[in-house]
Amino acid sequence: MTNLHERYRATRALTERLCEPLETEDYVVQPRAEVSPPKWHLAHTTWFFETFLLSHIPSYTAYNTNFPRLFNSYYKTQGEHWIQGERGQLSRPTVKEIYRYRHHVDAAINDNADRFDPEMLKILETGIHHEQQHQELLLMDIKAILAINPEMPAYLNTPVAPSDQTPLAYLTIEGGIHRFGVNPEDGFSFCNETPNHQRLLNDFSLANRPVTNGEYLAFIEDGGYSEPFLWKSDGWNWLQASGVRWPLYWHKESWHNESGHKGSGEWREYTLHGDMPLDLHAPVCHLSWYEADAYACWAKARLPDEFELELAIDRQHAHPAAGNNDFFRHDTLTPRLDTHHRPAPNSGFYSLAGNLWEWTASPYVSYPKYQRPAGAFGEYNQKFMANQMVLRGGCIATSGDHFRATYRNFFFPHQRWAFTGLRLARDV
Repeated sequence: MTNLHERYRATRALTERLCEPLETEDYVVQPRAEVSPPKWHLAHTTWFFETFLLSHIPSYTAYNTNFPRLFNSYYKTQGEHWIQGERGQLSRPTVKEIYRYRHHVDAAINDNADRFDPEMLKILETGIHHEQQHQELLLMDIKAILAINPEMPAYLNTPVAPSDQTPLAYLTIEGGIHRFGVNPEDGFSFCNETPNHQRLLNDFSLANRPVTNGEYLAFIEDGGYSEPFLWKSDGWNWLQASGVRWPLYWHKESWHNESGHKGSGEWREYTLHGDMPLDLHAPVCHLSWYEADAYACWAKARLPDEFELELAIDRQHAHPAAGNNDFFRHDTLTPRLDTHHRPAPNSGFYSLAGNLWEWTASPYVSYPKYQRPAGAFGEYNQKFMANQMVLRGGCIATSGDHFRATYRNFFFPHQRWAFTGLRLARDV
């Protein structure tokens, strides 16, 4: 229990450290339905431990009987919950009250740790990984909240070095029959990573690095957003309805001359370090699946399927430590929240894990012989297995002890506020 309890404390403390750069007003903003206010993340992750662990201890008294309705996310088995797109309507409970709630639950977990049976310890571990997922969402949402402000304030006021230019190359990976997913003895996993099963893959080539801003800019300048042949039908319809013409957080610098004329100059990108000139050699970030797929078509390539990426990550031993993921491996915030290429040692690949979640061609569905967990945890993943696409590889906001080669993330194809990019693949 000791190690698990230490992980619990460290995870809970990290969530609060991520909020340290925020002002109180930042905690309550919800610019879009998919973006939750930071104070909601703080409370929801606390509700998870209170609901699924502490409520089973007879001596525990709920902190506030209204909180389950406010901070349940989507668990229908746990009763009514507040509508996701209306979380920003609530000024109360206050930020101070939510921190008191967190510390109350943390103290109760600590006081009752010796009472946790093996099943409760599994729930505790699941809750830790659940909170790590929300740490990613928290940073995505903080970026969306700050970016909507015309002043585009920085989350971290630290310098970012420009990216090195990395030539594009394709590396061939041998196919064959391989096993994918998780074995019970492999340690923690979410149910959507199970069961371990065999699949046949053909030989394929995978780009040594993600697509860059400069390469994506060439797609834009070549009329990529105006050519319906490149787009799936749904993607083209989304494009026309949304008016999207470049990645999220890109914009052109405006200028005025002495004669009163105005225009637009160089491309810029809002980052967690503030508004910056577009780094042409950094991986392009915040793309929808529709955009990633259209770019791959334009580049005469394709998106890899999720098993090709799993095989590459596993075969190259591409742990986040070998990628760009040093953000969560320290006790304090570090200055690197950019998305630069980092080499994976002795592999020829760059940033296979821990840089950006990479879109795949795979729909988010269950594996063969998948067994949905009983009870509330059966809602954790299975209910979302429709109309979403799989991403692999982790990102700059993924904790090193949370990532594994089998990890499956998923978003709707139009969503692009997450740390998402793409890597090209080709048939051999």
